[in-house]
Amino acid sequence: MAAITITHTRADGTLITDSVKGDGVWEIVKDHGFRPFRSIGALGIPRSRDKEADTWRINRAKAALEAAGHTVIEKIDEETRRTFAEAEADRVERAVDRAERFSDRAGRAYASADARRATADRISKRFEFGQPILVGHHSEGRARRDAARIDTNMRKSFEERDRAGYWANRTEAAENYEKHRNDPMRTLRRLERLRADLRAHERHNGDATEGRHARAIRDLREEIAYWEELIEKAKADGVKVWGPEDFAPGDFVLARRSWYEVARVNPKTLSIAWNLRLAPKQVMTLEDATHEDGYVGTHTTDYTDVRARCPGEAMRAFLADGKVPGTKAAREASDAAPADVVRAAQAEAKKRQPRKPKRRSDPKVPKRVKVTCEMGAAEATVTFLNGNSQPHKNFEPVALTAPDGEKYHRGTWSPNLRKQVAELLVERGYAVSGRWKASPDWSDVAPIVPAPAEDSEQGDGPDGSGSAVSCGNS
Repeated sequence: MAAITITHTRADGTLITDSVKGDGVWEIVKDHGFRPFRSIGALGIPRSRDKEADTWRINRAKAALEAAGHTVIEKIDEETRRTFAEAEADRVERAVDRAERFSDRAGRAYASADARRATADRISKRFEFGQPILVGHHSEGRARRDAARIDTNMRKSFEERDRAGYWANRTEAAENYEKHRNDPMRTLRRLERLRADLRAHERHNGDATEGRHARAIRDLREEIAYWEELIEKAKADGVKVWGPEDFAPGDFVLARRSWYEVARVNPKTLSIAWNLRLAPKQVMTLEDATHEDGYVGTHTTDYTDVRARCPGEAMRAFLADGKVPGTKAAREASDAAPADVVRAAQAEAKKRQPRKPKRRSDPKVPKRVKVTCEMGAAEATVTFLNGNSQPHKNFEPVALTAPDGEKYHRGTWSPNLRKQVAELLVERGYAVSGRWKASPDWSDVAPIVPAPAEDSEQGDGPDGSGSAVSCGNS
């Protein structure tokens, strides 16, 4: 048997070029990820170009070939490569070729569908006046054959039209490849991922100049530079790239086809008003996202999802007139009140506000309470926590027991447990001052404060036991 060479370069991928039809190589390596590449007359691993060698597959294929009696030579070269710009240009060129091929297939399918339909219409003309099949007449056989041919051609016409639609969609996707690939917002999200990958490889690599991580760092830096250049070109062409400097709390942002009031401006995202019960809504304010217990619901949106900004005062003026601004009106309002001006005004207003006297926290007073209870348990533990979320040294944990014949659910979800916790807090002179938050250790935690005297005497909670447990999970 002739020697079989498995080669890998970053430029060409993983290939077997010296195999001929009938030598049995294909039957062996097809189970290890190799496929025939008819355009170059070789066997290879799909999508292996511009990547590290998949040594696991290569070694498995080599072992299988050697077990079949072949002599195998393995050549792996990780340094022979093409630049990212060359690879990207090749991908675009191949997308154009795909679009042409798919367009031809769609055209042939449409033509076949039309021909099938025309054949069915032509045959059906003999029945156009409602002539029935005459049972026992000499024309019965022909009439039944014609009916079957009409049915077959109509079905084939529908199948061909579906196939044409499939190839038309593939054509559109191939034609839009470069447009979607170079979309600035998609590119910004891609850059975030690439930079994270680069940081991970740099942490693993240290100061090494050779090896897998070093090659990955080189490739990632080259790709990042390519996409950063594309972003700078888009900015020069007038594409707006939004960032934290473009917003102030209280602004409204157009994202996901709706306007949302901005609660916080973060380095990578905006925290926007969010209330699932009201979504989708044309304009969602922080008032819309405020729950009965005072909790303000928010959700984060990436700056790449932003389509427009509208200052808070301008939005409320629009709403007072019964209008929802479009992007043009919002842009004009934004130009009239830039975010830096709004932030400066907010900072000045904050300075003029009287300062609240600082109150020293009493270390003897617990700051939180934690309720621990496993699913379906009959016992729960209430632990008072200090400011560091550690068990308070002056308060022993309290064990609660479910009523006879009953069991708790997880943490504060159980109505029985919720009532017992509320009664315990009232008895100790405390009240829950926020929402319960679930923890991974089968517990729920909520902040507490000393309850005013009147609260401890009056049953104003939903269970009639004084200060109610405001359970965010119920």
